[in-house]
Amino acid sequence: MGAPVLIRPPPPSTREDAFRSFAEALPVGLAWVSRDGALVDLTAAAEEALRLAVVAPAFEAAVREAREKDACVQTSVEVGGAERVVVSVAPDRSGDGFIASFDRRRLEKARAETAVLRAVIRAMASSSSKKEALARAIAVVREQLPEARVACYELKGQALCCEASGGLSPDEQDRAVTLEARADCLVNLAWAQQRQVHVPRLSRTTLTLPFSCDDDAAVLVLPMGARTPRGLVCVSAPADTLNEGAIRLLQGLVDAISAVTDVAVIEASAARAMEVATQRDRLATIGQLVAGVAHEINNPLAFLKSNLHSLKAEIADWREGPVPLPPSASEIEEIVTESIEGVSRIETIVQALKGTARRRDEKIRFDCSRAVQEAITIFKGAKKSECEIVAAIPLLPELIGSPSALGQVILNLMQNGLDAMSAVERKRRKLEVRAVNEPGRVRLTVRDHGTGIPLEVQRRMWEAFYTTKEVGKGTGLGLSICKEIAEEMGGWMEFETGPDGTSFHVVLPEAHD
Repeated sequence: MGAPVLIRPPPPSTREDAFRSFAEALPVGLAWVSRDGALVDLTAAAEEALRLAVVAPAFEAAVREAREKDACVQTSVEVGGAERVVVSVAPDRSGDGFIASFDRRRLEKARAETAVLRAVIRAMASSSSKKEALARAIAVVREQLPEARVACYELKGQALCCEASGGLSPDEQDRAVTLEARADCLVNLAWAQQRQVHVPRLSRTTLTLPFSCDDDAAVLVLPMGARTPRGLVCVSAPADTLNEGAIRLLQGLVDAISAVTDVAVIEASAARAMEVATQRDRLATIGQLVAGVAHEINNPLAFLKSNLHSLKAEIADWREGPVPLPPSASEIEEIVTESIEGVSRIETIVQALKGTARRRDEKIRFDCSRAVQEAITIFKGAKKSECEIVAAIPLLPELIGSPSALGQVILNLMQNGLDAMSAVERKRRKLEVRAVNEPGRVRLTVRDHGTGIPLEVQRRMWEAFYTTKEVGKGTGLGLSICKEIAEEMGGWMEFETGPDGTSFHVVLPEAHD
């Protein structure tokens, strides 16, 4: 039988109209199916039930079975974990077809538990600290179990300490559970075996708890931490209230806590790993430029060395006696001036390197023009033979953040721009670095004259570790680090790309008093 096809019946008689009015008023959906399996008529409730994806196939299968057996057939379908639809199909007495019913039974307990767990997650997500999140989650659960005493223990050193609780006295909250001792303690047992421990009535066991409760109370201890054991939740409540539904609710609470704390641990680890990767990327960028920078330093250094040797030779001649043509004052002044220029050039490059190597996590007020110019100086020293570099950096307002981090952004964008022009003839390669003042902010632009960024690359280029370069040529962190630094400084990044090249814009707010 294919999908149900509705055949509209002729206008009903008075009796049929009365029956249909009664059927429509029922909470159970009704349908009439012809002998060949066609859906002839149905009530609104039945039509609504058949719209559920899992109900229609079950209904078709029940009709087929009822036709084959010529008997009543009943089947049950669960919908979304919170509802069950019972489908019944029975032959009518005339033998002309079948009557089908659709009884939607909502699982109210499951829905209530889901609502409570959602409230727990909302409470945890809206909290400003882990301790507050745990306390609020416990408070939500205690609204459902008012007489329960709940303690959330976390591992600290060699002891389990109460991080949050509900219904415990201050003394009981301060009481830690030492792992090496008290083997008769329920908390120790659950921690050692890393499994759930449920005691229906405390008077029936010799095991104890780190807080007081009635002998007739039931106790449930649940380990916490899906990936790494980090603690547990201990609950005592009247035996008649710690039923199956309450246990499921508490298991959900612990799952929620574990998920939230696991995410926090993962995020912290990811942040640390990203910071290490960022530092390595910066060192790699500087390392790639060192050889060129060393060459840029060697030129003035060699010239300075030559000048000093010339002066030394002249001084030696003077000491030996009168010379035919001693150097004039202007010649000596020229040598000294050129030597000072060489020293200044070396000093500029060294200062630029020092500026770029500073800590990235510092938050200071700094000269934006200088930070950008230092990065350009380093890049020019290393790469000026590979492309033309045009810079226009006016006097810019001060920014708040890390000058070395901003330098890293400029270096990364310039390196990316140079890589983007690898297929362009060398004499036509040009990088432009410009800056403009906008109201309340600074816009820094690095433009290359490459072939543009393909659409498929644009979709992923901000992702960490995504790269189009050959293995060993790039970490895939350059753009993601640039974006992260810009956002840390309160700004953002934009780009324009086309067949004539790409421009990356870094927009940053100026410092305010």
